[in-house]
Amino acid sequence: MTRITIASDVDTLVLNGNRTWQAGDRSLILKKDGIKGLYGSPDVREKPLDRPQMDGAYWPSRLTQGARTLTLDAFAHGLSSVETMRLIDRLNALIGRELTILVEDSAGQRTLSGWLSADPEPLMLTTQRHFAFALVITCPDPYKYGEWLWQSPQSGRVLVSNTGTAPTWVRFEASSRITRLHAAWLDAEIEWEGDTGELLLDTRDMIPSAGLVTADWAMPVQPGVTQVTVDTDCTDLRVGFRPAWR
Repeated sequence: MTRITIASDVDTLVLNGNRTWQAGDRSLILKKDGIKGLYGSPDVREKPLDRPQMDGAYWPSRLTQGARTLTLDAFAHGLSSVETMRLIDRLNALIGRELTILVEDSAGQRTLSGWLSADPEPLMLTTQRHFAFALVITCPDPYKYGEWLWQSPQSGRVLVSNTGTAPTWVRFEASSRITRLHAAWLDAEIEWEGDTGELLLDTRDMIPSAGLVTADWAMPVQPGVTQVTVDTDCTDLRVGFRPAWR
């Protein structure tokens, strides 16, 4: 059973998969093979540069991926004309909003973020009692993320177990008074100072909710187990991360 939930700040749509329509069912159902761009991974952007007068090509200095394009084909059956128009309004209302896509399948829960990047109208098909549609969503971050996992440092250390296949970022959250924070893992090191009762610091952007970052050599946590050492005067500090998949 696959279920995809598309949430915006004003509405939530649920698309159910691996099921057949039954009389009286008003739910939105994914078509067979109606999911494209989810279970693969975007192409590498770099192109090989030929080696002059030699066989082969040079390796790029790095390999990176572009954005992910997700296409969802679904339908609703047995809707009245009024219900169909209301559903069309809901689909059009997704334009221009940040969307959170939650995928629930045999692998568990994985989340992506993006926006509706194509006009829904050309992909709509309305018959007497049947309404088919498709949503094209661009996800600038191509990775899929699991649920947030949180730990409190023990003896100044946290073991981050990224069970995914892609690098992910660490987040620090303080819920009591904090004036200093120093953390290091592998070649990464960060420092923060201030005086606040609450702090949220995501190493992806290193923009703290309060105080000042005094050292910023943040790096993502690679797949596998990484030890993060933490030095702070906060008595209620949590370290969080989300496993990531390509």
